[in-house]
Amino acid sequence: MSAIKGDFVKLIASVWHRFVIAQQEAETLADMLVPMDDAGEEVAEYIEFDYEPSDFYLTLEELAEVEENK
Repeated sequence: MSAIKGDFVKLIASVWHRFVIAQQEAETLADMLVPMDDAGEEVAEYIEFDYEPSDFYLTLEELAEVEENK
C-alpha cells in the first residue's frame, strides 16, 4: 500500500513547488496519486532501469512497443 498521504503531499508542494495547499486539497491529491504509486510498485521489479532519465525513457518506449504488438 502506498505511503502517500495528505501530509506528504503538503510537504512536497511546499518544498518542491513553494506553495501551501489546504489539507483537504492535499488529501484529494494523495487519493489521486495512491493508485499510480501502487501500480508502479507492482511492476517495478519487472522494469529495468537504474533511475537514469535515458533508461527510463528507453524503458517506456520498449513497453509501448510491447503494448502495440498485442
